Amino acid sequence: MSPVSRRQFLQLGVMSGAGLLLGVRVMDAARAAEAEGEASVLNPLIHIEPGGRVVLFAQNPEMGQGVKTSLPMILAEELDVPFEAVEVRQADWLPGRDLQFSGGSLSIRLNYQAMREAGAAARHLLLQAASAQWKLPLETLSTDRARVLSADGAHSASYGELASAAARLPLPEDVPLKSPAEFRIVGTSRSDVDLPAIVAGKPLFSLDLKLPGMLVAVVRRSPASDGQVASFDAEAALAVPGVRAVHLLSNEQHGGRIIQPNSPNFVSGVAVLADDTWAALQGAGALDVQWLYPPDPEGTEALYARFHAGLDAEPEQVRRDGEPEALLDAGDDVFEQVYQVPLLAHAPMEPMNCTARYDEGRVELWAPTQNPAGAAEAVGKALGVEASAVTVHVLRSGGAFGRRYYSDFAIDAALLARHAGRPVKVVWPREDDIRHGYFRPAGVHRIRAALDAEGRIAAWHHRLAGHSREAYLGREDPPWSSEIATHTFPAGFVPNLLFEHVFVPSRIPLGQWRAVAPSANVFVVASALDELAHRTGTDPLEFLLRVVGDADAVPVIERFSLDTKRLRGVIRKAAGAAGWRQPLGWGDGGVRRGRGIAACYDQGAWVAEVVEVTISGGRLKVDRVVAAVDCGRVINPRGAEAQVQGAILDGLGAALMGEITTRDGVVEQSNFHDYRLLRMGQAPAVEVHFMDSDSEPRGLGEPPLPPLAPALCNAIFAATGRRVRRLPLQAAFEV
Repeated sequence: MSPVSRRQFLQLGVMSGAGLLLGVRVMDAARAAEAEGEASVLNPLIHIEPGGRVVLFAQNPEMGQGVKTSLPMILAEELDVPFEAVEVRQADWLPGRDLQFSGGSLSIRLNYQAMREAGAAARHLLLQAASAQWKLPLETLSTDRARVLSADGAHSASYGELASAAARLPLPEDVPLKSPAEFRIVGTSRSDVDLPAIVAGKPLFSLDLKLPGMLVAVVRRSPASDGQVASFDAEAALAVPGVRAVHLLSNEQHGGRIIQPNSPNFVSGVAVLADDTWAALQGAGALDVQWLYPPDPEGTEALYARFHAGLDAEPEQVRRDGEPEALLDAGDDVFEQVYQVPLLAHAPMEPMNCTARYDEGRVELWAPTQNPAGAAEAVGKALGVEASAVTVHVLRSGGAFGRRYYSDFAIDAALLARHAGRPVKVVWPREDDIRHGYFRPAGVHRIRAALDAEGRIAAWHHRLAGHSREAYLGREDPPWSSEIATHTFPAGFVPNLLFEHVFVPSRIPLGQWRAVAPSANVFVVASALDELAHRTGTDPLEFLLRVVGDADAVPVIERFSLDTKRLRGVIRKAAGAAGWRQPLGWGDGGVRRGRGIAACYDQGAWVAEVVEVTISGGRLKVDRVVAAVDCGRVINPRGAEAQVQGAILDGLGAALMGEITTRDGVVEQSNFHDYRLLRMGQAPAVEVHFMDSDSEPRGLGEPPLPPLAPALCNAIFAATGRRVRRLPLQAAFEV
């Protein structure tokens, strides 16, 4: 067992304000003297009521990834209460909890140990309370299913009976954690705690929220994200039954395009406030608005031309090992290919929305946000109040994928609530959600590689020309830092290696996406590795394993060595489960079948995937995806499998059809008819195999996405001999 020292407890108490460590909060004398019947707060996330009901608060926003179920499972495990007897509630934002967010596949990684410690600490206080009450040595007591029991069987008390006394006790010196062998909840499959409400159609999402006196607002936004309202005529809009007011929203009034690095400003427009959503939509459609656009509007056709030209421009060096140019320039048989990836939208099923109430300098938000601290800060700056004056009620999001990390929709609602003097819910139509996102960056990549006499990669040169999420968001790090990391594979595995970036400025809004940079870079690198395998006449699986090598770990950057045992493990597991060495057969009548493989390390997890395809008459069908995942200890196998399947299908839809294009500064796509998502009939069978592991949990929501596209394109080559180096595939195949 792993003890938690008193010093660590004190750190937990102090650092809980930072949102990472969740310590026991002991009641002060005044709190302890409160009337009987109140719940005992043993820590900020654990409430035990006198009747024995345990309420666990999920601190990280729930957006469909299952964190509202998994984190309380960890707490309940160490607290020793039946998970079925626990009520799980979503916690509001607590000011100062900077890590109270969901993103980067970090929720479980950042909170696993702290959740264990919080649950164990509360359990220990309950044991201490029973020990004092029964005058029995602590070591003679145990807990089971929310009760404290004495070894002789003479004493038994529920947590509810002991909670008030436990909350008065001082912090313990140290608390032992359970051995994983004792786990009864962690590692078992649980349904999402919100599933009954979802199935019953109960109000759960922020779109369901209704407040007394609330107005609904729809904003007629500038078609170009950096445009402004020149003039507007509201007469027709005000004539729509139910429309109450029309109000100008201009980002020029609030510090320009960016309020803070993590919260791009809202797009200027004219808001229509009405009694209901339908009236607001009709009123917005009836507005007559004249727009003023900046000069030189941007289009993606010209942008990609600048990207391609940038491949021959002066780059910024990202990483250099050895002397790659000497080998590449001297080689007679140098591999060189160019790959292109598009802008991608998020397109969550629930469009952006937020409800706000403003009252004398204080703001209350009901927000489906991944980033409640960012929402509070952005709204505070927009309204000229402190972030601490903003209350954020975090509601379940109907999908997010990085889009809800930003706070423009919350700024909309707060400004309009202040103007209206009553609660306002802002609802984005689907068209706004598609056209005014913060997109996954596009880019053009050139890979050059030279092989040695044994067919191993001796030199590798990866140059990326593209715009930059880092630059768009106004951050201080170099533009390349958000687009190609110094640890990008195969860094550390090739003795002579060069990474370069050519920054091509662009005004197109950029932001987080599911596995942002790896979703592009793994496609490029894994595709090139497959090309090199076929170039040398080597089986792609064997070539990939040769690149990974036989070492236990490979130093990649100063503070990080990649555990290659685990990478080899998932590669071999996926290949074996897919029957890699079993022929698929060519079929009859021009039907071709193929199998491809790709692997990556991302957000702390190792993932390999094998994709099987059938191509007939120019039509592409994805038949099967087999994934092997090493994400450490799996908390909730059912939820984890759903996460992997969801990431794979998300990546498949993007690879087949995902592309945002702009013309004259305006996004051309508007809804699911022209920004297509994967349909049920296109979904293949997805098999997920988790590697057994006793290590702490790692990231999961994003790592399964990046290998999908290259494994798919490698399978297409295996079937047809045709290389795909530009996404999406719908330009080359019927999908």
